Amino acid sequence: MDVPRLTIGIEEEFQIIDAEGQLKSHSETLLAAARPTLGEQVKPEMMQSVIEAGTKICENVAEAREEITRLRGTLAAHLEPHGLRLASAGTHPFSHWQEQEITEHERYKILEEELQDVIRELLIFGIHVHVGIPDRERRIEVMNEARYFLPHLLAISTSSPFWLARNTGLKSYRQVIWGRFPRTGIPPEFSSYDEFENFVQLLVKTKSIDDGKKIWWDLRPHAFYPTIEFRVCDAATRVDEAICLAALIQAICAKLLMLRDRNLGFRKYAPALIQENKWRAVRGGMDANLIDFGVQREVPMRDLAVELLEFVDDIVDELGSRREVAYLETIVREGTSADRQLRVWKETGHLHAVVDHLARETLAGVAKVAV
Repeated sequence: MDVPRLTIGIEEEFQIIDAEGQLKSHSETLLAAARPTLGEQVKPEMMQSVIEAGTKICENVAEAREEITRLRGTLAAHLEPHGLRLASAGTHPFSHWQEQEITEHERYKILEEELQDVIRELLIFGIHVHVGIPDRERRIEVMNEARYFLPHLLAISTSSPFWLARNTGLKSYRQVIWGRFPRTGIPPEFSSYDEFENFVQLLVKTKSIDDGKKIWWDLRPHAFYPTIEFRVCDAATRVDEAICLAALIQAICAKLLMLRDRNLGFRKYAPALIQENKWRAVRGGMDANLIDFGVQREVPMRDLAVELLEFVDDIVDELGSRREVAYLETIVREGTSADRQLRVWKETGHLHAVVDHLARETLAGVAKVAV
């Protein structure tokens, strides 16, 4: 069986927190310390309490795991002497966006002028997974079909139940904050790469955007790299969760490409229908019932997770990711980061305990790095 070997790259947005569990504006100091070893793999974000780390281009998920653990370990090691910690979740349980320091950078000043309070409130954290697909037409074809799985991937990744010291009643409040941005959500279908390019050029020509990077859909062809980028997921707390998501995304793309090679396309659905499932994932995470549009009925997300494993089962050995993909069974059994955070909060009554829990889980299984 000829399974496409698709490279992957992972970007993670982390919280910088102090001993009390509050977000701490420290990215400039952290970047100055980490850049000599990590170079451009670490980047600032708009808020100085956020740091982004990106893997190199990885040939497989084993390589991606090494990269993620090295990046997390190195950043944590540089924070430790300052009494600071690294945490990974889609939102911070109680820190307020109005108290964050903005990074001094021309790009952020332009974005703030353009988006006003919509971007000032953007105290959220995600994981973005790039999948390398060299053929640009195939990139569009896979994007059209992979949109169906975006709610499933969000449900699996939910890690943002709290916002401004409130239990929001949602498993991914990050999506509510992010949804206020323009050009977000489920992407439309495109008949060709040219049609997509014409769409981007029209927005550039009309001064809506300056380049394709300002199209912030849940899944997009990257503006500069030969990849499609999955942007729907909340930040992954555990390394195992991050790698499971990356492995699932890689396997979904490889399976869709393989089906196309056999002239077996995957059914495409209207963005409005996929959005119905996305809302259900936002609200309930793994406890949600999503709609199976084929049979036109609700199905528990846990059953759909098993179906997803069956969908990619015939290719994960070739990709070398069976163990990583199988971690989804643990998520089905134990719930997501959002579920664990809610359990800690209910057991302790303290959101500070939730932050401590997140900081511990973020570095679980990550070897200490000497810096």
